[in-house]
Amino acid sequence: MLDDNVRILVVDDDEDDFVIVKDLLSEISYTRLAISWEPDFGKANKLIEQQDFDIYLIDYRLGEKNGLELLKNAVEINRNKPVIMLTGQGETAVDIEAMQIGAADFLVKDRIDAMTIERSIRYALSNARAMYKLYEQEEKYRTLFEQSVSAILILDNQLCMLDINRNMWKLTGYSVFEISGKSPAMLFAREDGYQKLVHQLDQYGYIENLETQLKHKNNQLLLINISVTPFLDSEENVKGYQAIIEDISERKKVQQELIQLEKLIMTGNIARSIAHEVRNPLTNISLSLEQFTSEMELNEEAEVYIDIIRRNTKRINQLISEMLKSSKPSELKLEPTHLNMLLEKVLSMAKDRVKLQEIKLVKTYDDHLPAIPLDQEKLPLAILNIVNNALEAVEPRKGILSLQTCLEGGHQVLRICDNGPGIPQNEVSRLFDAFHTSKKGGMGLGLTFTQNIINSHGAKIAVESTIDKGTCFIMKFNNQTAESR
Repeated sequence: MLDDNVRILVVDDDEDDFVIVKDLLSEISYTRLAISWEPDFGKANKLIEQQDFDIYLIDYRLGEKNGLELLKNAVEINRNKPVIMLTGQGETAVDIEAMQIGAADFLVKDRIDAMTIERSIRYALSNARAMYKLYEQEEKYRTLFEQSVSAILILDNQLCMLDINRNMWKLTGYSVFEISGKSPAMLFAREDGYQKLVHQLDQYGYIENLETQLKHKNNQLLLINISVTPFLDSEENVKGYQAIIEDISERKKVQQELIQLEKLIMTGNIARSIAHEVRNPLTNISLSLEQFTSEMELNEEAEVYIDIIRRNTKRINQLISEMLKSSKPSELKLEPTHLNMLLEKVLSMAKDRVKLQEIKLVKTYDDHLPAIPLDQEKLPLAILNIVNNALEAVEPRKGILSLQTCLEGGHQVLRICDNGPGIPQNEVSRLFDAFHTSKKGGMGLGLTFTQNIINSHGAKIAVESTIDKGTCFIMKFNNQTAESR
């Protein structure tokens, strides 16, 4: 049964046809219908835009225009206001097109009676209400989907991507149109990472907190946690999957920074302990050696051994000094300095080596970077360590050393990159560890000292390396001028 006070707009340029439809509607006695008529296409369109009616009965033929155009407008404006198409004769093609556009029904005028039109209106209004509830639910879940703090990816049961939310788009750089229907493999940094996901999904039916790497559209690597749960139908068959993805890149960086800080503290404690326990007896050895040599007449062979003792005590003392210097926070003398000018100072210190090895220099500086507080003595030495390591890594006459400065957010970023052989990932995490070195005769304190100086500036240092492609050291300094401090 129809609700009371149903507002109906009949759009028909033939008044006689309208009268027939109105008479049929008047036979529906158990409800009150408010029937309006509009023969003009343009005026009818405006009435539809005002949305003052519950249902529209639109004739297919409206002079030079046809009712399908009004139907399209009505559906676009409000899908909850159903449209019933009327025509003077049965036209299957028009019927199909009207239903595809969104018509609630299609009636042939000379075949309808009061019961037929009442039933059509009743079903159209009922379906419209049901569809509106579904639409509200869809909008509710779409809002939850889009506003989720997590990145979400929807897959079908063949693991083809169907949909992503806004945070997934921000995370990967791909829009829903770019990924729709494609394999998630395109998002993974490595093929074996995707295969591991597929294997676990086949084995367990779900995935919980799988740590892997994705690749942003701009090729930036992202460390993520991914959890995948299936959508099941009433018969427990898998209809698709929902993947929730969490970017843990920053969290991992913070963890690594804390680990490095703990290592630095531990190295400092060890260094101070060694300095206390070793330097006292070492001083006694040195003093005794000088006393011994001043009082005794030594032959040539004895002089050789005395010299060995003297050089090694000096070497031990130097090692202790280096340990202490690399493990304790540096006292800096900060002055307003342009990062680009400081880099030129570093390159002038390394110019002979660059020239000797015939290394190609590529400098990409941002000339608009303001001066920031930097130590003009210690920071160049710290950066020089990185430059020297790069020069040692590249092949003479084939090597390329790239230096870039730019502004990213609130940081001045310095990148020093080479085209050397690269560093294995298991070695990258140990680069700043004290005494870790691959150089013959090296103490492994150079990069520890560099990290200490960078950290003392309140800056951050990171390393990216790819085997056979090269290594890049990235330093981020706060873009805070002396005047704003």
